[in-house]
Amino acid sequence: MSRRRLLSCSIVAAALALSLAQPLSGSAAKLAPGPQPGSNNLVDQDHNLPFSSSKQNENAITRDPITGVLVAGANDEIGEGPCPGTTAPLSSPCPFVRGVGVSGYYRSTDNGATWTGGVLPGTPGRYSGGDPSLDNGPGLCADGRFSYSCGTVIYYAGLEDPLDLDLHFSEALGVARSYDDGASWQAPVQVAAAPKSAFDDHEWIAVDNKNPSSPFYGRVYVFWAVFCASCAGNGNVKLYVAHSTDQGLSFTAPVQVSAAASNASQGFRETGQMAVASNGTVEVFWSESEDTPKTATLQVVATSSDGGQTFSAPTTISAVTDYPVRGTPFDVVDLFNRVPGMSARVDCYPHPAADPSSNRVYVVWCDFAGGSGSGDVKAAVSGDGLHWTSLGVIAAVAGRNAFFPAVGVSPSGIVSVAFDALTAPSNANLWQTGVQVYDAYYVESRDAGASFTAPVRVSTSSSNPQASAYNNLQEQFIGDYIGIVAGKSAAYVVWTDSRNAALCQAVSSYQAAVYAGSKKAVAPNPNKACPSSFGDTDTYEAAVTY
Repeated sequence: MSRRRLLSCSIVAAALALSLAQPLSGSAAKLAPGPQPGSNNLVDQDHNLPFSSSKQNENAITRDPITGVLVAGANDEIGEGPCPGTTAPLSSPCPFVRGVGVSGYYRSTDNGATWTGGVLPGTPGRYSGGDPSLDNGPGLCADGRFSYSCGTVIYYAGLEDPLDLDLHFSEALGVARSYDDGASWQAPVQVAAAPKSAFDDHEWIAVDNKNPSSPFYGRVYVFWAVFCASCAGNGNVKLYVAHSTDQGLSFTAPVQVSAAASNASQGFRETGQMAVASNGTVEVFWSESEDTPKTATLQVVATSSDGGQTFSAPTTISAVTDYPVRGTPFDVVDLFNRVPGMSARVDCYPHPAADPSSNRVYVVWCDFAGGSGSGDVKAAVSGDGLHWTSLGVIAAVAGRNAFFPAVGVSPSGIVSVAFDALTAPSNANLWQTGVQVYDAYYVESRDAGASFTAPVRVSTSSSNPQASAYNNLQEQFIGDYIGIVAGKSAAYVVWTDSRNAALCQAVSSYQAAVYAGSKKAVAPNPNKACPSSFGDTDTYEAAVTY
């Protein structure tokens, strides 16, 4: 499955005010004491189960704008049984069980204080494979109009894994719907299915739900990547969009929005996310030219003004310095970007959100200027998807490296950004694991991105990523993203948290042997060799009042 403080530049502020800003109404126009994080609430339902049943990651969230009910999702292994263990060197002691779904869903009717939930089924012949993306949309009325007066639909996009062993990779993409704020779900509808030699991944869903005057109001869009399973590295990644005009009951044929292929000199493309502007413009974002020394990695966007039928050529938003992908002790396992001090994978692909009060779309990403502690969050904004204004560094935490940014915009135009930040190790020992900890943070802007508040810490306890792990135990794992949704008076953040997880010396010793190049190391069975809470990565939620 997949994978600085305060802006004070008056030139940027003036340019934004002239070219982008529109008068804001309500609370966004008033002075306020600053964002106030609330209590941290446990979302998932594992109730102290052993590893890997206690494992959640990759958190997503949406909110019914009419009822206020929160609906979240995460990869959730609650259905996995005890780890069988292994005697084979470098093999997994906790393999995934075929047929066990991992697309966890959760709902809260009391502003996040308490949660209930379960695991989604798969499309016919498949089981749910996680990587959740959620959004909400207006109901379809009897006269063919879309309107929230006819109900709210919650959409959940996720991967669908094959039951048939002969399908090899062949991971597909499905979308489930709920008409009662996540209390029950319709069976997912398959959007796309890759051939045997490829797999779908990194899907994202967005609904045209901001402005009833949009010509495509109510339309549901899905953006995803097709990876070539038989290709070397991550070459030949192709990106697609499909849409639905009938509340997700059916989807159009995929429209390819990226180039046909990439190669070693070009690097590869890393899928990002998508947003639909208030005027109905569809904007899909990704990183191009990843992991090649011959050219800079670029954040790019392609747009559609005809309801997802055709897309523009990619427009470059910004160059980005991603976290290192090579030269770490973990290269012997795989090549992923890493934050110094953590073996868990991280990627700085773009994360967007549309402004309901204007046609603006904001996009955020992490950026690593080099040297321990230089990881921060950058952003840009556009009113048409084609011309972008850099907002520069919008968040940085002294002595920490930021990662996993997520952005939401309130109905009145307040821009909310959540992110994780890991304590920075010494430059003399950049890749020492087990010592660094991370927390969730938040910043916001009330002036269309011209300035942002200083970061406030959202998590009330820190997380040590060394207490997390892949099922094969060779590396830490906390997913690939966190989630945020912005309501009228507060933003709601969900993130992967390991405050309740214990370290395991047997796992740490096994990882050290693997990183040293051992071909004979055998993974311990964590259910026998570790504290019962090892690997307990939970989904937590907190409301941040504007």
